[in-house]
Amino acid sequence: MKITALHRFCTVFLIVCVCLVHAAHADGVRSAIEAANAQFSAAAAKGDGAALAALYAPDGQVMPARSEPIRGTEAIQKFWQGALDSGVAAIGLKTTDVFGHGPTATEVGEYELRDKAGKLLDHGKYIVVWRHADGNWKLLRDMFSTNVPPPKK
Repeated sequence: MKITALHRFCTVFLIVCVCLVHAAHADGVRSAIEAANAQFSAAAAKGDGAALAALYAPDGQVMPARSEPIRGTEAIQKFWQGALDSGVAAIGLKTTDVFGHGPTATEVGEYELRDKAGKLLDHGKYIVVWRHADGNWKLLRDMFSTNVPPPKK
């Protein structure tokens, strides 16, 4: 009887430990992604498309609505520099969910784009697939869409 009780205790203890390790890993991933998002927002505030592109994996893609995927560092830099040059002066990112396992994580969030005067230009939602490599989380796939309805005709 004592062996059965001990076995149950050990099983429950192991399950609790696994859950705690998983939760700690998830919190660490979320913190790392939020830190990378802060770098993203800072680069946008500086008008630095190259710094934005450097946050993506070498095989990263930006997947905006009504567009073919934008692939690779040079094309991503050109995309973001074009957005910044068109009047986007601030990009606000709010992480709502992070799901991760191993070297990848998926982030769900909300964004805001503002001009230099702080006027809201756009707001919407995004999903980013992140890849952990060489000690850093990099954007692998970045898909977003506006919440602003199209203009009435």
